[in-house]
Amino acid sequence: MRAGRAGRGAPGVPDPVAGPPATPTGAFDLPGWHLIARVMRLRRTLPRSPPRLLDLGMGRGRDLIYFARRGFRVHGIDLDPVAVERARRRAGRRGVPLSLAVADLRSVRFRGRFDVVFSSSALNFLPAGVRRARFACYRAVTWPGGLHAVNAFVTPGGARPFPALGTGAVGFRPGELRGYYRGWEIVEQGAEEFVPPAALGGGRARLEVVVARRPVR
Repeated sequence: MRAGRAGRGAPGVPDPVAGPPATPTGAFDLPGWHLIARVMRLRRTLPRSPPRLLDLGMGRGRDLIYFARRGFRVHGIDLDPVAVERARRRAGRRGVPLSLAVADLRSVRFRGRFDVVFSSSALNFLPAGVRRARFACYRAVTWPGGLHAVNAFVTPGGARPFPALGTGAVGFRPGELRGYYRGWEIVEQGAEEFVPPAALGGGRARLEVVVARRPVR
């Protein structure tokens, strides 16, 4: 085991096999929970403490609030102002400090650097033609030794993964997500099956997962 890397069952580290906990900030979907667990297992390997985390496409702030309550300094962006306001209210009721902004994944610029860039089920809203440039931007705002923990739906031919994901969502090609991290250490990669609830159209969708570390040099 790498020095400083916590294993499953270590204090304060969620066990993804045990499933997501009950939470007042919204139910965790399994892929999102698994991505959180990966970050928490690697927390002690991050460049700085407390770590600064960026959530790309944070929605109503469920994941962001989870990290903030565990000592991360968090910043989240989402294009939906209603979702951002709901996240702000949720955090306020719980006394959790968040930095939030209404911003577009396709064009947003950031100040400063982050120890973790996190995104679950949001990167599919990046049009295929801008992904290379946008990932270059996200990589550039990461501290050396910092992590990206991201997932994206993969579909043949770039079709929308499932109808309820929203207009403008475009599937990634198999292996595309990892391709944006050439030159980085691939800490973990894999695929998960996501079964949307009937209210979201049902069916099955495949998520590719990448956890990558920026080289220190």
